[in-house]
Amino acid sequence: MSDLAARIRRQVEFYFSDVNIAKDVFLKSKMAEDPEGFVALDVLLTFNRLNSLTKEAKVIAEALAGSDKLVMHTEGLSVRRKDPLPESIQTDEQTVYVKPVPATASLEKLQEFFSAYGTVLAVWRRYFQGGNKDAPAESRTKPSVFVVFSSKDDAEKFAAAPPQYDGVQLTAQMKSAYLEEKAAQMAAKNKNRKRGREGEDGAAAATTAAPRTPAMPTNSSYRIAGCGEIAKFSDVKGLWPSEEQRGVRYVFMPTKEEALIIFQDAETAEKMVESVKARAATLQGKQPTVTKLSEEEEKALIESVEKEISERAAQHGGRGGRGGRGGRGGRGRGGHRGGR
Repeated sequence: MSDLAARIRRQVEFYFSDVNIAKDVFLKSKMAEDPEGFVALDVLLTFNRLNSLTKEAKVIAEALAGSDKLVMHTEGLSVRRKDPLPESIQTDEQTVYVKPVPATASLEKLQEFFSAYGTVLAVWRRYFQGGNKDAPAESRTKPSVFVVFSSKDDAEKFAAAPPQYDGVQLTAQMKSAYLEEKAAQMAAKNKNRKRGREGEDGAAAATTAAPRTPAMPTNSSYRIAGCGEIAKFSDVKGLWPSEEQRGVRYVFMPTKEEALIIFQDAETAEKMVESVKARAATLQGKQPTVTKLSEEEEKALIESVEKEISERAAQHGGRGGRGGRGGRGGRGRGGHRGGR
C-alpha cells in the first residue's frame, strides 16, 4: 500500500471511530439516513482533511479495500463502520488538556508525539472564538490541545508527568479538572461583575432591591423521562459532554422519574436535543424520551422555576437568585438549577 493510500485509510477510519462520532453530529446524521449506516464517498470528500489528500472517490475506495474497521458497499460508492455504535460514548475521563503546543505543529506530528506515551485516539485542536475565518490557521489556533488516550490510566499517567515538547516543558491536567477550573474562574468573574453592577445601581438609585434574574427563555423547554428514578440533576446534565452542558439553563425535577429542562435559548435547545438523539446518549443505561413542552406546560414550569429562584434569593439575603448557568444546583420544591 502506498503512503497516500495509508493516510487516506487512517483518515476515513478516524472519521468513523467512536471518539470522532461522539463529536461529529453531521456524520452521524448521514449514517442514520441509510438503514445499514452507509455514507457516500462524495459526502466524505466534502471534509477538508480527506479532500486535501484526494478529490477522487475511486482513490478512496481503493485505499479502503481490506480495512478491518470499515465495510465498502458492493457498488463501491459508499462505506460504513464494521462494528455497530456503542450505546454511549464518553471520553472525558481519558482526555488530557495540554499546553503550550505550537500552533504550527501538524496534527500528524502531534499524534506521533503523544503516541509515545500511550495509544492516542484523537488530538483535538482548540480555536479562538470569532475572528477572521480567512486568516491563517495558526493565528486562530490556541496553543493548547485536548488529547484523547485509549485508557484512563494512560491519560492520568501523562497528566501526572508531562514531558517536554521541542525543549519546552508541557503542562497537563485531566479535562474534567480543567473544565471545573475554568467554570470556577468564570463564576468568580461573573460574581465580581455582578457586585460591581450592584454597587453602581445602589449609588445611583439608593435602593436595596435585590437584583433580578434574567428572564427564562421561552420555546426552550423539554421533558426527559423513561430512564427510571433519577438521583440528581447532574445525572441529567451528563447526557451531554462537559463542554456542552453550559447550554442547560435550569433543570427542574417535579418527580423522581422525570426532569424538565430549560435550555439557554430555542436554537440551543434544538441542537442539544438533536445531539442526544444523534449520539444515542443514555441515562442510567437507558435512552431517554425527550419531548418538547407545550406552551402551557412551559409557562407553568417557568412560574415554578422563578418562584424557586425568588425563594432561594430571599433565604440568602438577595444573593441566591442565580437561575442561570454557573449555579451549583440546589433543592427547592423538587427543582435544581442548571450548573456550569
